[in-house]
Amino acid sequence: MRHHISEGRALYEDNNKGMFSKRLAEWAISNMKVTDPTTGALKKLKPRSLEEVKEALTTAGVALPEAFDYTAWYLFNMAVADYPKTCDDDKRRALFVEETLCDPDGHPESVLECFEAKMIEDGVTIHWERYL
Repeated sequence: MRHHISEGRALYEDNNKGMFSKRLAEWAISNMKVTDPTTGALKKLKPRSLEEVKEALTTAGVALPEAFDYTAWYLFNMAVADYPKTCDDDKRRALFVEETLCDPDGHPESVLECFEAKMIEDGVTIHWERYL
């Protein structure tokens, strides 16, 4: 299927094996929005840092391979932004990250693929070379 992706995407894949790079996670997280419970309007997410997410994962007893760090960072912040009722505290967010990345019949690479699909649907071009 690789012949159906851009050269930049292929280069990104070669370097990151289907996971978020630090640069891509930073960009993706910086563009996340959350619904303001008071007004119902979308506003910019106040993201959790990588260090805060690692601490939350550790506190929840979640141990992931280092290769998952930036994908876990993205997922944790996505849980804050997109699942405020289901993932309403750090422990639930950490477990969401663990279950998503460690699903025995899942594929951790699907997180990046879902992100890419969302960007395509929103008409946002990902300049893959920038995120190596």
